Amino acid sequence: MLPPSRQGQAFVAISPIVGGQITLPERFFVDPAGANVRRTVPSLSFLIRHPNGNGDPRFILFDLGLRSSISKYTEAQRNHISNREPYSIGPGVAHILRRGGYDPSKIEMVILSHVHYDHHGDPEHFQSAQFIVGPGTHNLLKNGLGTTASHQVFSPDLLPEQRTVELPSLGKDSRYKWVPLGSFSSIDLLEDGSIFVLNMPGHLPGHINLLCRVGPEQWVCLCGDSYHDHRLLTGERSIATWEGAHGECCCIHVDRGAAEVCLDQLRDLASSGNVELISAHDADWFERNRMRLFPSSL
Repeated sequence: MLPPSRQGQAFVAISPIVGGQITLPERFFVDPAGANVRRTVPSLSFLIRHPNGNGDPRFILFDLGLRSSISKYTEAQRNHISNREPYSIGPGVAHILRRGGYDPSKIEMVILSHVHYDHHGDPEHFQSAQFIVGPGTHNLLKNGLGTTASHQVFSPDLLPEQRTVELPSLGKDSRYKWVPLGSFSSIDLLEDGSIFVLNMPGHLPGHINLLCRVGPEQWVCLCGDSYHDHRLLTGERSIATWEGAHGECCCIHVDRGAAEVCLDQLRDLASSGNVELISAHDADWFERNRMRLFPSSL
């Protein structure tokens, strides 16, 4: 399913960064769930180092976690975050990078899985970076979703207009081309087979994953919010729904059906045996892999 290494193949190194923590009520994410079960989970960001041939390495970030301060969120976002207590916000990914010896101004590219508050972090801290977002993100930031759900609140001026690239819709002509990669639609981001953007709708318009080649036969897939709990991958749990205040059926994913398709695709990917899957809030993965966090690498 996955393309073999080519001659002179570039491999990337990945360092997960804890970009804050929030607490999730289990009943909103998995079924069956305990009515009062809550779990504090990380909001992971990932530093990706690309060797770039004989030149200086290229530094890329996938997701930015939470902002560096609660005061940087809008009032509506702060109201939602109050439902995620206990939470941990700050010092922010840029500060963590500096503390680890990396200059945030050297980050060439920031790729956002999507633009929820616990993934977009502080874009203004990366003044030299180009931002890459999935199809439909600009419209989402400008017009929202037309829902009263407290987590679906967005900031129209979140991203730097002149430094942001929205990937095209499937089939649309662009410098970026979606091509099949097994069951996925993918973009070979650097055109060297090291990093593939995967179109993974369902959770939110513009939601994308990143498939990274870390060795000759080894891959890591950064899954964003394609799943919030590892038991969704194993089939031990299903995607939760609940009844809203007006009797409507609610789900943490905008399109539950599309989210199910994405889960099936990720299960197939995991079954290949040489791909490590990591979602942004996988507390089980986090507990098992603390020693592999930044400044260490996967």
